[in-house]
Amino acid sequence: MESTLAKILADLKKENDQGRCAVCRAAHKMDDETKSAFIDVMRSTVTVKAITEALITEGLRVTRFQLGEARRDCVNGPKPCEIFKGAQQR
Repeated sequence: MESTLAKILADLKKENDQGRCAVCRAAHKMDDETKSAFIDVMRSTVTVKAITEALITEGLRVTRFQLGEARRDCVNGPKPCEIFKGAQQR
């Protein structure tokens, strides 16, 4: 019988193997128009809190921390990201 901790760790590995952060997973659920609006608002000065609340209202589970990290590292930083790729050049 597999221990509870072993199952939890195996599940964490499966999640990690998806290769996407929570912000990218949320963006992949969006249609093209919504994704474009999301990228634009992430590049704006709209607060992370307001963006988080809007996403949660629509059923997308993303935390303020995750959005802040994506804004800092993916939108405005050096991290290569498939969702925000090229966002720095706009």
